[in-house]
Amino acid sequence: MTGRRNKLLVLDGQGVVFDAPIKRFLANFAKDYQLSLMDIEARWESGLREQAWRGLLDDEPLWNALAGRPVDAAHMRRRLDASYRPGPAASSIADWSSKAQLWLLSNHRSAWLLPQLNAFGIADRFTRVLISDTTGFVKPEAAAFDPVFQHLVAGHQVLFVDDQPHNVRAAEARGIHGVLAAPDGGWLDYVSGWLEGDDDGPTADAATTRTAF
Repeated sequence: MTGRRNKLLVLDGQGVVFDAPIKRFLANFAKDYQLSLMDIEARWESGLREQAWRGLLDDEPLWNALAGRPVDAAHMRRRLDASYRPGPAASSIADWSSKAQLWLLSNHRSAWLLPQLNAFGIADRFTRVLISDTTGFVKPEAAAFDPVFQHLVAGHQVLFVDDQPHNVRAAEARGIHGVLAAPDGGWLDYVSGWLEGDDDGPTADAATTRTAF
């Protein structure tokens, strides 16, 4: 249990723990309402995603803005819930949580993500769940990583895993050791090796010396 006491593994939600549910949901949204997927994705990326992740819109106005007209919010919520699938790290979470503290750091909405952690039986594997609509910051903003430092125990080694290169770069800029969850899956072996290692990566003290609050 020594390793578990001094290692912290911080995982992204959408492309690591789960398998890109929003991308799947947008495709179904466009199909249900006979809309152009290109238009739906453009609306999402042009501002709605930011508002969603910051918790600035409730679900119903979010769906209506996405469609450009009123939609059935209850139906869309069922569609959303059905869009979640286990991500590439899902089968490793139980093992990893026995070797390190697991935290989740996700651009998401608590009302969407927390029920899914429970539904997939993994909520209790995470010591801490940090979601953008409650922290107020969206990766790759530097401040999105503040909670990692604020709640970190001195001396812990930290590894952050995300499927977006810009988020990994942002973590590295804050002094957090990061690894990209690339499609080839080689990063899974890297994470397992890091968890088994005795001295790999900066400790919390080393990381915080490079970070100003």
